[in-house]
Amino acid sequence: SEINEETRELVFKVAREQGCFKKFFSAKYPKFVIAVICPEIISLSYSDTLLRLQKYLSERNCEICVATTDFSAEKEAELIDYYYKYSSVDGIILLGGGHADLKEFPEIPIVFIGGKSADDRIGFYTDPRPALKQALDYLLENNIFDIGYIGEPRTSAKLTHVSELLSEAGRPINEKFISVSEKRFEQGGYEAAEALLSRERLPRAIICGYDYMAIGAIRCILDKGLRVPEDILILGMDDITEAAFLNPPLASITTEKDEICRLAADAIVNRINGDFSDKSKGFPAEFKHRRSFIL
Repeated sequence: SEINEETRELVFKVAREQGCFKKFFSAKYPKFVIAVICPEIISLSYSDTLLRLQKYLSERNCEICVATTDFSAEKEAELIDYYYKYSSVDGIILLGGGHADLKEFPEIPIVFIGGKSADDRIGFYTDPRPALKQALDYLLENNIFDIGYIGEPRTSAKLTHVSELLSEAGRPINEKFISVSEKRFEQGGYEAAEALLSRERLPRAIICGYDYMAIGAIRCILDKGLRVPEDILILGMDDITEAAFLNPPLASITTEKDEICRLAADAIVNRINGDFSDKSKGFPAEFKHRRSFIL
């Protein structure tokens, strides 16, 4: 403290020139730094969540840094290890993750969004089953039993939900009405729908793994000379911004992103400060019933 500012800056200037600035500068950054690790940021579902997180964390005097895993559990573990050992962030939020073994990282606060942890780490997520049940009940009550599903390998959990709900209703899904593409987004939806429509019997309704796949499926259906919803009803998931403005407006299953991001921001800051009172919480998804799914 007895060194004046001019001398201090001179020392730092020379230190930078000599490549040893960090040895002289040991002040703590005045904000918490939170690493957000997510599968990708191409889709609006993830990028929208990131923007909401940034807003709520900024309000809590935090900065964020973002890294992506391309849905790789190995990459997720590598990034957690990097932030834990080398980058010295104050906390980590795993967005849509939860694949890595966290036993190796006991000291750093970690919060989940969109998933659950095998240990006592806190998580906030949306349960799609209530909304999916509402959508499927609508079909069954209107005597529509030929219900299909299109998706890609990463949406297998959603296919499981659809299959289980239909089985519980006494109407097991017909395996011939399931089409899974190795490609993602609109292209994956188009190819999965194309494979489904090439079969001798068509489903009357199709549940899609997420909205981008639904958009591709609708394009394919129209290219084949069929209509949505007159010939085939379409339901997406995630309720991206564009869904309500498509022609026809796309029915979708929405997630409670805003409240989840607010709670996650509170929880990570609380844990950094030593408060572990927050509890994991799930939110029921909401069925957005729009024209693409109306008889």
